[in-house]
Amino acid sequence: MMTDSLSELRELSKGVSVLYVEDDLLIQTQYLAFLSRFFDRVECYDNGEDGLSRALATKFDIVISDIQMPKMNGLDMIERIKEVYPNQLTLLISAHKDAAILHKSIQLGVDGYLFKPLDRDQTIKTLHKLVSKISLEKENLHYKTHLEEIVKIKTDEALTIYFTDHVTQLYSLGKLEKDLSEYQTCTLVEFKIRDFKSLNELYGYDLGNSVLFQTAQFFQKIICEELNFPHHGLYRVSGAHFALLIPREETYIEKHVHHIIQLFEMTHILINEERILLEMDAGIVHWAQGLTLSHADTALREAEKMGHIVTYTIDPQVIEGKSVKLKCKNTLKMALLENRLVPFYQPIIDNETGEIRKYEALVRLITEDGEVIPPLHFLPISKETKMYPLITQMMIKSVFNDFTDSECIVSINLSIDDIKHGATREFLLEQIAHFSDPSRLVFELLESEGIETYAEVIAFFAQLKSFGCRIAIDDFGSGYSSFEHIANLNIDYIKIDGSLVNYIDTNHTSRIIVETIALFASKMGIKTIAEYVSTPSIYNHVKSIGVDESQGYFFGLPTPYNNTMKRIQSILL
Repeated sequence: MMTDSLSELRELSKGVSVLYVEDDLLIQTQYLAFLSRFFDRVECYDNGEDGLSRALATKFDIVISDIQMPKMNGLDMIERIKEVYPNQLTLLISAHKDAAILHKSIQLGVDGYLFKPLDRDQTIKTLHKLVSKISLEKENLHYKTHLEEIVKIKTDEALTIYFTDHVTQLYSLGKLEKDLSEYQTCTLVEFKIRDFKSLNELYGYDLGNSVLFQTAQFFQKIICEELNFPHHGLYRVSGAHFALLIPREETYIEKHVHHIIQLFEMTHILINEERILLEMDAGIVHWAQGLTLSHADTALREAEKMGHIVTYTIDPQVIEGKSVKLKCKNTLKMALLENRLVPFYQPIIDNETGEIRKYEALVRLITEDGEVIPPLHFLPISKETKMYPLITQMMIKSVFNDFTDSECIVSINLSIDDIKHGATREFLLEQIAHFSDPSRLVFELLESEGIETYAEVIAFFAQLKSFGCRIAIDDFGSGYSSFEHIANLNIDYIKIDGSLVNYIDTNHTSRIIVETIALFASKMGIKTIAEYVSTPSIYNHVKSIGVDESQGYFFGLPTPYNNTMKRIQSILL
């Protein structure tokens, strides 16, 4: 058994360096001979000052030192070494046990002890333990380095895929957006094959893709080879849209673009061995006019109406009306990229028990300066872009992650747009299937969005309920179709609109309406929640009417997730 330990120790000690400090020549000779049997590199010194100097000049895997030595004792030497190398592995050699020395060595984190005279078996065991630790750390470091290399390779591959259009092998929209954010003084030209949709419908997508690929080859040949035109990149933006990003404002850019289009319209495109001629339009936007894809799209739409080429120019009256919207779109895009769209949570009180058993998730945008922006200022604009589904999916993922180990219920808003969006529906159902307890999930339908047909909504709600989730109608009482919703949808909660609750203690009509809703809901077996409960007076009226739950500033503002939301808690009112 000892032979196996010796062999394993010799194997593990390969490449391990040792600094040995000992002033007793006899002990030094003994230990040095023993250590040299295992370690390739052993350096020896007879005092603490020299040992410290050498340990700081060259990093050793193990430092072994006697305690009592001239100039500087072993403990002080180790303490100085650990100031520079906190994780330095160390062993102390001692002829006796001293409580004070033992206490200080523990404080310093000494990794073990050897004894005088040399105890062969004990020394082998101690060294074996230490070199095993070194070997494991080296293996872990090697694994970490290897893993980082793999992650980098996979990340580079993913970026290459993301930045490359798979049909044309040109750069993609993602790359163009990245380049637009990096290059400030450029000109952007957006090209579009005219009536490509009809061509796609007539010949099919495969041949349509062939047309796109041949068009990409045309651009590369003409722009890169024949014209030798300076540019940051050629892109396929979407569909039959191509883009060219030029690194400066060309004086005669319109002339060059006209020449490119003229050459394209003289180039034969092959479809099923049939040679056809296609037409193309182009929109141009210079950096001084606001270098955005939306400006290029605006110019391109005008080009399709009026002729081959249109250069975007700022209309002061139009730009004034759009400036806030454009700024918000860019802010939203950056917030999504930087994970600054986050859920805040507002407590919902059980009016009977006075407990916080539920929270509503509310999306917030955090600006770069840390300002918290409510959804009223960005959600309407996000619905005009492709960002709205991304925001919904981000919220679902974040909320589920926050409440996965909470005992509280969490409520999430869904619009009709969310329900109609196939990718969002599939994402939500997949996330619910992996959530720890779907019965703690409530989904609030935003009534203000309006429902044109109930079939799709009812079918989707049935899927949610099959997981054990519950359904609420938000802003009940604010729209003409409220009772129609109740009649058609199998819901669990009615959230009474804040415009009614806010005046319940001062307006007799509001009180009567809320009482009617609460009574109606009770007979239907539906729980009620009062929104906008902002004062003790409103809260007392809500409770006296028989509303089941309350929500509002009286109980707390929406805040980021914290550990108090893990457990049901009582509040003092």
